[in-house]
Amino acid sequence: MRKKTFAASVGAVALGITGVCAGITPAAFAATDADAKPKTLVIGVDGASFDVMAKANMPNVQALQASGLTSPSNLPGNPMGPTVSGVAWSTIATGVWPDKHNVRDNNFTNPNYAQYPDYLTRMEAAASDRNSLVVGTWGPISKTIYGAAVDERVAGKNDADTTATVIDRISNGDPDDIFVHLDEVDGAGHSSGSSSQAYLTALERADSQIGEIVAAVEARATYAAEDWLIIVTSDHGHTPTGGHGGSTKLERKTHVIADGAGFEAGSWRDDVRIADIAPTVLAHAGITADAAWDLDGSNIEDIVPDDFDSLRPLLQPAAQEKGPGDLLGWTAQAPEGWTVDNSQMPEGGAPEYRGWTFMTDDFFSNTELGQHRENNVRSRNVFAVADSDEWDDVNPKSGRNFNSTLQTPAYELNGAETVDLSFVSDYAVDGPQGAAVWLHFDAASGIPRQKLIEYPADGTRANPVNQVERETISLPKNDAGELPKTMSIHFSYEGVNSAFWAIDQVRVTQPDAPVTPGAEGSQDSSADASGAANGTGTAAGTGGSEGSTAANGTGTSTANATGNAGAGEGGTNAVGSAQGDKPQSEKNPREALANTGADGVNGWVLGGAIFAALAGAATVVVQRVRRTRQS
Repeated sequence: MRKKTFAASVGAVALGITGVCAGITPAAFAATDADAKPKTLVIGVDGASFDVMAKANMPNVQALQASGLTSPSNLPGNPMGPTVSGVAWSTIATGVWPDKHNVRDNNFTNPNYAQYPDYLTRMEAAASDRNSLVVGTWGPISKTIYGAAVDERVAGKNDADTTATVIDRISNGDPDDIFVHLDEVDGAGHSSGSSSQAYLTALERADSQIGEIVAAVEARATYAAEDWLIIVTSDHGHTPTGGHGGSTKLERKTHVIADGAGFEAGSWRDDVRIADIAPTVLAHAGITADAAWDLDGSNIEDIVPDDFDSLRPLLQPAAQEKGPGDLLGWTAQAPEGWTVDNSQMPEGGAPEYRGWTFMTDDFFSNTELGQHRENNVRSRNVFAVADSDEWDDVNPKSGRNFNSTLQTPAYELNGAETVDLSFVSDYAVDGPQGAAVWLHFDAASGIPRQKLIEYPADGTRANPVNQVERETISLPKNDAGELPKTMSIHFSYEGVNSAFWAIDQVRVTQPDAPVTPGAEGSQDSSADASGAANGTGTAAGTGGSEGSTAANGTGTSTANATGNAGAGEGGTNAVGSAQGDKPQSEKNPREALANTGADGVNGWVLGGAIFAALAGAATVVVQRVRRTRQS
């Protein structure tokens, strides 16, 4: 199979991309046949529990794993969507999660396929000369989920018929892009459960059918001139006694197994989701996902590990929590260059959740099922969590007011007047809490800290913020008209036994700096700022594909102060007036959290400016942060 080389774009300097991904080195692959025709085959095995597959005799799937990539992928749970076929196959087909494609069950009551069509429909629109084929044993696969634009859609009578039909088309026709659905493992799960011998036998039968389909591909007369991407996946698992739809580990865990261009043999990743299948198939066919499509998934080869992912070797088992079992899934250690300010955190509580901590989805979502943690699907691998609910559930504690701030490194700025910031944000409310994103600049600039985003203090777990936040920030200037040299981002969260805030994939980029008139040659892309946590190995890239990893975060572990009347991180929570003389424990929690002040400055928007009330200090006016929300 043809292998590709990749080069990062140099159109932007990425300031906030660091970390490593063991075993994944896409840039190391050399192109061997640039003229090979790209072909794609996705095989979906309904109801195949990933953990049980490891116990089955599945040599054909194991051969694909040995020559390609394996990644587990968890599904969301209710209320985003139960672990049923209509929901998950729609995510695999469209590249978006249920809150976008709006398939919430197997009835397909009001699907949003018009806005988020399946990837083969997009393929036909972008490259109508490609021949697409869908063959599925479960009727809705060929009749509903994949649209009428597909060249051929066939409903198989059973898995044997589906397999024979696909082999016939591969052997006697010339399909370019194929989706195959096998259904009978799910039937065995319903009738006997995932712990039964009947379920293992069904998995092994599906493996044999996968082997027959792959053999037909390799037997094509034109195979040597073709570049095949083969993906095997599933829509959900099964409970040991049979059934699915809930949020247990066996029901939620699916997988992506990919063999083809750019995937190192025998590699494993923890940051790939089933929503990545659609854009990966499109990219293999030479079709780049348009930002206007608003996909949740990414081409797998473009997924860049972040700082949080570098913590995976440090993960440890639970100290108090029972749900995750003995899983190595959390750490309180911040990534290099990052800081967690817990100066306002009470002592005690659940150690896994004392202040901002870092964990995997398996650990976080299984802490306690049914509380919406399962829906943090836009995060990848390791992410940051502030969870006042779980922390407060363990006694003893010296207080109940969770108050913690997560600080990025101080990123060096390059002289451009704007900065682009993006991050995954999953913010759920279940009681008094608040959260805000603050910008801090180098002390030498004299520019005070500024509030960029504020989340509501009241709401419910059912209507959280669950999206990728994208902001274009117009940098403020000081009295001398100078731009800051560095900027750090502080994520401040406070709550009283409420819910949580999870963030991930914090990306900070700038456009090229303006060239000084008369300057010779190209200028340095990063302004020099003493103590900034930004190394020399910055990566280049745009949007969600930020090129290769970068060597950020090596300078300092603390962000810069901005000289605001001595207000420290984790400061008072004043609302409308300074309450610095009132002990934290005596404040009304809902009043204290109406405008979060965990970053030491308590702001509210008034007449286009953000005013700040500082504890025991004079009121100061903070420059308004001009920002444009990116579409």
